[in-house]
Amino acid sequence: MVDIAKKAGVSQATVSRVINGSAPVKAEIRATVMELIEKFDYHPNIMAQSLVGNKSLLIGVIITDIANPFFSDIIKSIESEATKYGYTIILCNTNYEFDKEKKYINILKSYKVDGILIVPCNQEMSLTKLKNIDIPSLVITQDIKGWSCVSISHYLAGKDVAKHLINMGYSKFAFVGSETDEKCRGFKDEIEMSGFDVKKSFIIIEEDNISKLEKYILNSFENEYIGVFAYNDIEALIVLHILKKIKVDVPEEVALIGFDNTFISREVTPNISSVAQPIEEIGKQSIKILIDKIDPQKETKEEHIILNTKIIVRESTLKSIKN
Repeated sequence: MVDIAKKAGVSQATVSRVINGSAPVKAEIRATVMELIEKFDYHPNIMAQSLVGNKSLLIGVIITDIANPFFSDIIKSIESEATKYGYTIILCNTNYEFDKEKKYINILKSYKVDGILIVPCNQEMSLTKLKNIDIPSLVITQDIKGWSCVSISHYLAGKDVAKHLINMGYSKFAFVGSETDEKCRGFKDEIEMSGFDVKKSFIIIEEDNISKLEKYILNSFENEYIGVFAYNDIEALIVLHILKKIKVDVPEEVALIGFDNTFISREVTPNISSVAQPIEEIGKQSIKILIDKIDPQKETKEEHIILNTKIIVRESTLKSIKN
């Protein structure tokens, strides 16, 4: 600003007023200053501004797995929405490692971010650490008591998947993922509520024991068609490769449905049915709530925004029901 002021023949305070719009400046002086700013590619010192205004205009976003296309879509939505409020995001990827997450929380604190959006890799430890640093924070994609959250009901999504597979005529079921996953609990409950004996008709396949799925399918009784629900689209793709390897017809013999509705589900043959989350709405709601939390003039309370999911039906579950 000192250099621009000298070249324009005005005070440094006048240059500051032009940049910040904090007070009226004559049109010709404003035009001269702006021309010099553009000519010399002047950029304000954000760190200095943050010290004066007590705001960094930075939001930290902590996610668990950047390799998952779902999180790429979430980040794109969050970044787009944050920009509308004049904020820039700092992205941190923990790869499900709590030590990494702890380090990133400390780094974000040192950068004086105004707020943090987090997908915690360990709910109890992660959020205890976050609470101790006293920065406005919001949990995304998970619903956790004691924290403001923007998420979907994984339990209800699991129930919807079970209803879809049952309506399409499948009579045996497998969930590929963790037994503790709310999607699994909803999936299993709906199967049981629909009159199936879960001891005979339902199995949970942990992702590190995927070969168990082969045995389950190959040992199934004739004319019992299996519906497989994978906890995300990446796992659904792995399942599809296994089904092709053992020459099982999808969807006539085995149906397959994933979760997150990423590009993976659309770009394979047969393309895979998947549960879609409202990505844009998650970005919009999470940033809006966080901005309100950052504003010292606003009183905020704990919010739990639970958004609806939708099954996108594709070839992998479009079965001709056999009699």
